[in-house]
Amino acid sequence: MNIGRKLILSFLLVTFLPTMLLAFLTTNLISSSKKDDAQETINNNLKAAWVQYYARAYQMQYGMLQASTEKFIQDAMRGGNKKLLRDQLIAWKAHRPYVDMWAIVDNRAVVIASRNTAESGHRITLGGLVRKAIEQKKPFISTEIIPGSLLAIEKIDRAARVVRTVEDNGRRSAQELLDGMMLCVVTPVSDEHGNVLGAIVTGDLINNDPFVPDAFAESIPGALVTISMGDVQVATNVKGENGKRLVGQTISADVLAPIKSQMGYRGETVIAHKPYLSAFDPIINYEAKIIGSIFVGVPKEKFVELQYDNIKAVITISMIGLFLATGAASFITYVITRPILSLKKKAQLVASGDLNVRIGAVKEGNDEIADLARTFDAMLQSLRDHEDRIKESQEQLATQNVLIESIINSLPYCLYVLDKDKTIVLWNKHASDACHICRDSEDVCRHTNALALLPGEDLRNGLGEAINSVFATGEAKSLEYRVTGEGGREKVIFTSVFPVLPGDSGQAGYVVWMSEDITRKKELESNIISSEKLAAVGQLAAGIAHEVNNPLGGILNCLYNFRNKKLTEERKAEYIEFMEDGIKRVQNIVRQLLDFSQQHAPELKLTDVNAMIEGLIPLFVHSVKGRDINLVTKLGRDLPPIMADRHQIEQIIVNLILNAVHAVPGGGVIEVRTNVEGGWYRIEVADNGCGISKENLSRVFDPFFTTKGVGKGTGLGLSVSRGIIEGHKGRIEVDSQAGAGSTFKVYLPVPPQA
Repeated sequence: MNIGRKLILSFLLVTFLPTMLLAFLTTNLISSSKKDDAQETINNNLKAAWVQYYARAYQMQYGMLQASTEKFIQDAMRGGNKKLLRDQLIAWKAHRPYVDMWAIVDNRAVVIASRNTAESGHRITLGGLVRKAIEQKKPFISTEIIPGSLLAIEKIDRAARVVRTVEDNGRRSAQELLDGMMLCVVTPVSDEHGNVLGAIVTGDLINNDPFVPDAFAESIPGALVTISMGDVQVATNVKGENGKRLVGQTISADVLAPIKSQMGYRGETVIAHKPYLSAFDPIINYEAKIIGSIFVGVPKEKFVELQYDNIKAVITISMIGLFLATGAASFITYVITRPILSLKKKAQLVASGDLNVRIGAVKEGNDEIADLARTFDAMLQSLRDHEDRIKESQEQLATQNVLIESIINSLPYCLYVLDKDKTIVLWNKHASDACHICRDSEDVCRHTNALALLPGEDLRNGLGEAINSVFATGEAKSLEYRVTGEGGREKVIFTSVFPVLPGDSGQAGYVVWMSEDITRKKELESNIISSEKLAAVGQLAAGIAHEVNNPLGGILNCLYNFRNKKLTEERKAEYIEFMEDGIKRVQNIVRQLLDFSQQHAPELKLTDVNAMIEGLIPLFVHSVKGRDINLVTKLGRDLPPIMADRHQIEQIIVNLILNAVHAVPGGGVIEVRTNVEGGWYRIEVADNGCGISKENLSRVFDPFFTTKGVGKGTGLGLSVSRGIIEGHKGRIEVDSQAGAGSTFKVYLPVPPQA
């Protein structure tokens, strides 16, 4: 079947099926909409019915509120003037003829005067409503069930008479209702002092009263209204076949149930064997008890007639639309297929790889086919541009790949990229030169486990744990190890392992392993440390020479005196003791200087820092003597030993104290303090010297930076000290202010207590 026939058939199906479906849906929609509209109208009518229901009550309330303020009414109630009060009630009746019960009661709800009867002394409680209005001193409006006894006293029992019609299995029975439903208004009357004298009680009997139904029907023609007491209709404008109002009819149980639950009822109901679209609301007395209901509705037959008219109109329109659509299908098919066939040929050429196709006249026009042709032409141009960009991107990518490869190969490190199995994926030129496997066979190296390149089981295990940790945590790791190189020479290798994370920061799929030979660097660092230590020794020795010369001078004097043959034995003994003491002093100073100057390989041991500081302090006696510099120590008590290299820590402390001596003028103070806080052993060297300027403070740890004069310092002391401290897993900080002094703080980790 060609495209023309398919289009015609499709047009017919697309037209026929939606038309039928539209007719069906439209009919249901209109029917449902009409039903919803009807129900919504009924709901609104019910609200309007409530307005009519309470219209008289508000009139009664406004009138009685005004009457309750009249002085003569208050005096008559206070004096019990029945005649005046009854005459007034009779006069009020003339202005409110619809009010069926008028009575004035005292503050005990006992009738003083009634319009309907000359009798008095009986109570009107309205189920407690009167007492509530008197106690709260405010008027109340409420619908209440009035017992038949009170209706008889008020002589309105005949007007309230309703005969309840009950049907049981086709049998009808009649039952007279003795009680009545009344819309009551209770208005309390108070004197000028606010004392409640009683209340004015008025009531509009609803039984057999057509006011609300008829008034509502006048404002909304065709509307039906019914007021029920319990399940019995006591007022309605619904009439039976005989033209009489259907007072006494009962409402169905399915409507009564939701009314009793205070939910109301919306839907269809049957009244006098006729279906109605209806809305019921419960009528509630002042105690929130349901005593009846109010109903508004329209006969369902009116809605059904309207529904049938809608169905006929929709079906007629649908058939006309189907006929017109069938005639237009053939013409539209021809118009559509002609340019489509042309586009088909062009598309076949594009599919064969020819991107230089030109659409031609097919794209001229304003319809969708022309838009499609123009879009197809734009797509072709986009494909051409995209092909050019791909070629350009490939060239740029090739250039970038060459650049990246050159950068990686230029790095002065051995670099490997490893997968999770620690298999080598990528390496640079330095790695290829260092690895005989990569150098001899790239295919073999690409599938080799990286750990197999390392000598020694311990080294393989250590690097394997580091690589596993980087894959697991995504945090870089580094370690330093020693290997034996060519000629048996030991080399120091520094290795870093860091993750290759994807763009979304997920788990690492690869790691980069970089290794660097830092043997020469380590040798230079060691030489720098030795130089700094020798420089410190030189500074100390210069001053110590004076300290040594003093006892030596004393010893020489003693020796000169020994030539005097007139010395007594006692005097000779004193000279010998003095010379022995001087020689011991010289020996002690030389021994301390030798201990400090000797070179030691780094060795971490439990070290008592306080004892070490106390041993170093005598070396500085000569440096501060004669300059009026006070060197004091404030060492914390019972401080734990730490793991440290004693000689390296000594070098740091000596360097910091010498810097302080140079910075403090005469009359200054240098304090050496120790303490432990938060797992850190803190050593402080503080002075009140010249301090460090703000611009130099950030550079004091830079190598070769010094503010001393030429020949007075190398500028490496603090840089070397920081390297030693970081090697101990610690840190060094400085607080300084120009002209106010400096405090250097060294933090070293305290080992956990066993």
